[in-house]
Amino acid sequence: MRAKKWFWIGAIAALLLAMATVWWVRRFHRYTPVEVVQDLRAAMQVKNHPRPVERFLELRYGPLDLPANRHRAFMDFFNPGHVEGLQMLTSRLPPERRQTNIQAMAQWLANYRQQLLPEEKQMLAAYFRTEEGRRAIEAATAKYLSQDVYYRAETAPVIRELMTTLTYLQSP
Repeated sequence: MRAKKWFWIGAIAALLLAMATVWWVRRFHRYTPVEVVQDLRAAMQVKNHPRPVERFLELRYGPLDLPANRHRAFMDFFNPGHVEGLQMLTSRLPPERRQTNIQAMAQWLANYRQQLLPEEKQMLAAYFRTEEGRRAIEAATAKYLSQDVYYRAETAPVIRELMTTLTYLQSP
């Protein structure tokens, strides 16, 4: 009788874990709980920083003077789970800080585009020409378009800079 009880408890726990995993993957795709914790930790540490976007990115990805860290930060804009996570973080900011941070993120993207080294540009352009790169753009776009219309309107400057960067990558 006791073994049967533990079997059912284990089976129910396994079922709950499977359901939670399916929900997580459907909601956040490849955005892992570890990445969520990194984003939340970085967001909490930049609360009153004079340059919150740059500090957030440094805490999340490492020193931004390293091309690999800038690259990882840029590529996360095409991770649907990260798009969802940023929406959750952004929507919890007070309106005045939200708009300031959105403008700062758009400026960071514009600066990123201007600072791209020729080999970085070639590497990114080659990636976005692949099937995997196109799927990443499509998935991120679908996730972004599934967000609230007010959020999309507020974050339009960031999207404009992302699209400008993608266009820039395709230019010779």
